[in-house]
Amino acid sequence: MIKTASADVVIFGGGVAGLWLLNRLRQSGMSAFLFESHTLGGGQTNKSQGIIHGGTKYALQGHLTSDMLAMTEMPALWHDCLQGRGELNLSAVPILSAKQYLWSETKFGSKLTKFFASAALSSTVESLDRQTYPTIFQHMQFKGEVFALNEMVIDVPALVRELVKANQDAVFKIELLTQDGLHFDEQGHLISATIYAAGQAVSVSAQHFVFTAGAGNEMITRKLNQPGLAMQRRPLHMVLVKMPGLSALYAHCLGIGSRPRITITTHYMQDGSTVWYLGGLLAEDGVHRSSDAQIIAAQKELKQLFPWVDFSDADFATFMIDRAEPSQKNGFKPENAFVKTIQNITVAWPTKLVLAPNLAREVMYELSQRNIAPQGLDARELRAWPMPPIASPIWEELFCKSVA
Repeated sequence: MIKTASADVVIFGGGVAGLWLLNRLRQSGMSAFLFESHTLGGGQTNKSQGIIHGGTKYALQGHLTSDMLAMTEMPALWHDCLQGRGELNLSAVPILSAKQYLWSETKFGSKLTKFFASAALSSTVESLDRQTYPTIFQHMQFKGEVFALNEMVIDVPALVRELVKANQDAVFKIELLTQDGLHFDEQGHLISATIYAAGQAVSVSAQHFVFTAGAGNEMITRKLNQPGLAMQRRPLHMVLVKMPGLSALYAHCLGIGSRPRITITTHYMQDGSTVWYLGGLLAEDGVHRSSDAQIIAAQKELKQLFPWVDFSDADFATFMIDRAEPSQKNGFKPENAFVKTIQNITVAWPTKLVLAPNLAREVMYELSQRNIAPQGLDARELRAWPMPPIASPIWEELFCKSVA
């Protein structure tokens, strides 16, 4: 006879979205399990640059966009959590930089400068004097201009650890969930999911099931086969640069389009090495390049943007991110978190790390609308099941692998 377990809510997917939701559910008094088949935070979460976007980078052409408006409240919400007074206490998560910066190779145009100083952005964009520029831009060869954005950069691996810390008794490693493991009634309600680990099987039931598994959501979207519920992938080819003596930098470079030419964040390896993490148009345009070609493109870009810095001793690595998101017309980027509920199943994508709180709020609202209330917990058959390991930072994975 198959073993059983039950909770009020079951979550599949151990990235920031699932972990944030797990915290909110248990905080509200509901019982919940979270199941992950790989590592915690090991998908798109692990590859985030950690920028708590307020959407300003989407206004680089001098007008407010729907992308920006969707994220304007996010920095304040995260700031409260990071100060220990928000909906979650994240005061133990390090803030790598209190500001993300925006720079251009030359002076900003007067129209754009006036836009950044307008009432709509005066609280989120600050014009800087040269002596307050990040260190790398204080070099005499720098002829551009720098603004400070009200966008923090946080330590994402530490965020995952903090979200897991109080929930280790509710997070379990399983083998990859398949359609065959899902059991529905005649009305289309998900009755139970059979999970496997180390040759053991448990049938898990719940009032409600939530899928926040990123690319792993494709299985359930195909199974449900509902209009308006499909997944798209938007790839990126990211670059890591490790070099002794690199100055810390957290900044977007203004390009000629509506996206940053390059986005740089700084991270630190366990051996003390400094790493620049490069995204932006470099990563978007590099999806059709080989790793070697992408490294050459990154070297050329860095030489042009920082001619006074010698990158000849730098180590480079690249990797692909396959951003999994709800399908959009023409494959465009979604503007907000996506939550869709069918019967007692919710499928959700945060679309960006910063929007994980929005996703959790929407799921909590969906549960309240369906009168989901605490009913109990039966975790006896899961007590001996292991917790998934927390993913290593991507820079540790790649540079340690190259050394080995």
